[in-house]
Formats: sequence, structure tokens, C-alpha cells
Amino acid sequence: MPPTLLINSLVSTIQVGSMYALMALGITLTFSVMKLPNFAHAEYVTAGAFTALIVSMQGEIHPLVIILSAGVVGAIVAIASHLIVFKPLEKQNASFYTLLLASFAVGLIIRYILFMTADQFSLFDKRIAIPLEIVYRSETLILTNIFMWVVPTSILLVILLTLLLNFTPLGREMRALANNINLAKVIGIAVERVKNNTWLLVGALAGISGALWGLNTSVSPLMGWVAILSVFAAAILGGLSSFTGTILGAYVVAFSENTIMQFLNFYLDVDFSFKPAIPFIIIILVLLIRPQGFTGFFTLVRGLQR
Repeated sequence: MPPTLLINSLVSTIQVGSMYALMALGITLTFSVMKLPNFAHAEYVTAGAFTALIVSMQGEIHPLVIILSAGVVGAIVAIASHLIVFKPLEKQNASFYTLLLASFAVGLIIRYILFMTADQFSLFDKRIAIPLEIVYRSETLILTNIFMWVVPTSILLVILLTLLLNFTPLGREMRALANNINLAKVIGIAVERVKNNTWLLVGALAGISGALWGLNTSVSPLMGWVAILSVFAAAILGGLSSFTGTILGAYVVAFSENTIMQFLNFYLDVDFSFKPAIPFIIIILVLLIRPQGFTGFFTLVRGLQR
């Protein structure tokens, strides 16, 4: 494979993997704390992207303001879906499958609200209005300001989330709920407060990742749904419980979709239209070979090294 193709595919892997990690951590967090595989997460991402698009169209707005506004709206949409739909269902002791179907329904409602909004204001397939600038150019690689916003922002947020979960009272409470919600109630943790804060955090992460995804491509009402299978593949690689595994899974999925797909296209003439099949293949292989994904994998490796 020519060096230019290889290097650019690896850069795409880093860029896309960073965004997948940010989205997938929200799914892992929701599943760990709320025991809900929330497919409406895709629409939180899309809502953040549309917010970023609308804010960017108001004039010369700093990219940081655009990204933060997307996070705020994503948090509002997420907490609203919890208070209006998921919390009442939990009070009725709804089954896992009922909550799963409800997440599909919530996602569809948000998606078609976004469709109507995009149709009303002619917002289909527009790019977030941040001027494209080249920050680095060589014979084999070109990096733009979009890359410089997407990758460092994603990595910084992943680090901040890790610190929050491990070194703050809220993080310890969230981990307590993830381990045993009944025991958390017994020791006096305010479960509803922790859940509300978790939904706000998940929504903010989704909204920001939507803004970053919108910087990388055009904004459309289906953009979150198109990405969600890859994101769930990353979360499943992490066992839907391991944050370290989820981050690693995000880069594995991105590497498969970019570098491996480029390799298959160059050497075997496999068309890029087969790229959407890769997340399905990853999900099936993980469920067949190691359903727990990377969960416990690093502990196992350390044990073998001793």
C-alpha cells in the first residue's frame, strides 16, 4: 500500500476513533449505571450536531462556544428523555426489553422532530460554519484545523471523564450504582440525584461528540443513527462495562473501518460500500468468541505476566 494511503488511513483512524470513544463512553455509562442500552443516544448526538450547526450560522462564533452549546443542548435532551419516559417506566418496574423498545421510540420521536426542523429551516446536509484551514502539509499528509479540534477535544474529555469517575464523589456514587443499586440505596446514596447527573453527563458527551462529528462531515437528521452501530460495536468490545475497554474498542472499530478497509480495497478490490458491514461483523465475532469483550482482559494479561 502506498505510504500516503496508509498514513491518511491511520490519521482517519485516530480522528474517527476519538469521536467513537466519546460517543461509546456515553452508551457504556448509561448501561452501567441505568442498565439501559439506550439507542436514543444516536439522537442526542444528532441534536448536538444541529445545535452546533445553528449556532455556527449566527456569525463568527468561536468553535469552543459552538461545541459547548452542543453539549448543553445534548444534556437537556437526555435529561428530558429520562424524566418524561425512562424514569416513569422505571417506577412501573418495566422490564429490560420494555426500556429497550422505549429507547427506540424516544430516538424515533427526536429524529423526526429534527427532520421537521431541518425541513422547516432548510438545514439538510449543511456543514458547520467553521472555516477550513490547513495547519500542516507534507508530501504524504495534510492536517486541518478540524483535526486539531476533534482529536484533542475528544481525548481531553475522555481523560476528564476518567478522572471524574475515579476521583470525585459523583464518580464513586455512579460506580456504586453500577455495582449494586440496592446496596447504594442502603448506604444512603441519593440514587435519583446520581441518575439525573449521569443523564446530564451522558447527554453533554453525546452533544459534544455530535458537534465534533458535524465538523468532520455534513449534518443530517440521520447522522447519529448512521454512526450508532459502530459506536455500539465499540461499547460491546468494552463489554458494555469497561471504560478502558470501550476506548480501546472505539479505536479498533475505527481502525477496521479505515485502515483495514483501505487495505482490502487496495489489495483485494473490495468496494468501500461494504464498510457499514464491519460493525456487524465485529459485534457477531465478539458475541461468539468473547461476549465480555475487553472486560477483565487486562487483568488476565497481567496475571499471565506474573
